[in-house]
Amino acid sequence: MSDEQIKLIEEAVAKALTGDMDMINNIEDRVTRSKAKAALVKAKREAKKSPVSDSENPPSPAPSKPSVGDEKLSFIDDVVAKALAGDMDAINNIEDRVTRSKAKAALVKAKRLAKSSTVEDAPKPEESTIEDSIPTKKSFYQIVAEAIDKKFTGSLSNNDVNGYIQLNGQNWFEIAQYLRDNPDFLFDSLQCVTGYDYGVEGELEVRYNLHSMTHNHAIEIRIKTNRTNPKVPSVEQVWRIGDWFERETYDMYGIEFEGHRNMSRILLPDDWEGWPLLKDYETQETYHGIVVPKVKDGWE
Repeated sequence: MSDEQIKLIEEAVAKALTGDMDMINNIEDRVTRSKAKAALVKAKREAKKSPVSDSENPPSPAPSKPSVGDEKLSFIDDVVAKALAGDMDAINNIEDRVTRSKAKAALVKAKRLAKSSTVEDAPKPEESTIEDSIPTKKSFYQIVAEAIDKKFTGSLSNNDVNGYIQLNGQNWFEIAQYLRDNPDFLFDSLQCVTGYDYGVEGELEVRYNLHSMTHNHAIEIRIKTNRTNPKVPSVEQVWRIGDWFERETYDMYGIEFEGHRNMSRILLPDDWEGWPLLKDYETQETYHGIVVPKVKDGWE
């Protein structure tokens, strides 16, 4: 740190101790401003520890060796100032667990004080903040999506994995086996398979809910398919319960699951016309001479 910065910090702290915070808040350089605030905190602590006398000329206290507590406070102030400047190792490398915890708590408090300062105190767009240097913790969906993309490059059809993972379906059977067998995931339970119709001019979609009995975590996989000839790889040989789930989805939406060993209707007769849950579905008038009531008329 340059002599000019040291002098600026000393002057700003002196004014702040008299109640004038503007000089500190108006320091443009964020690192210098953070160090000035840390120096102000330290100065206030030292002022509180100094004995006060009612006489005009209080006697000078005899020099004494700093207590262990004072040394820790001074040490914490120093490492917090370094952390505010971007050096988190100063705190992370503290061997004593209690001191390290206190230093982290002091850092959180210092950051809160910085955020509550005036608008002028906010960093300019081109400046990097301390928070920018701290990696954001990845969500479980992001971890799974990155693992899929690493092993099956190009399988993700959307990088937005907020709440579900969108796949293009090309390697879905192999991906399903990977998600079931990978020790980090172990999705051994297929909870549900269902279809979704985006509209007459849109696509159809298959949605899978996977759960791990071992790790107790879950995800949702979504795969879109062409409306005119909807096909998705079957996973009934990966999860046997998929046999009935896929047949039901086929029965209601007409989506064919390629590789399924018995791709047939499960709820309606084999010769039923159409797929009842499609938005453009029209109920047939009769079935083998029996009039089919239009049950949708009451809620359309």
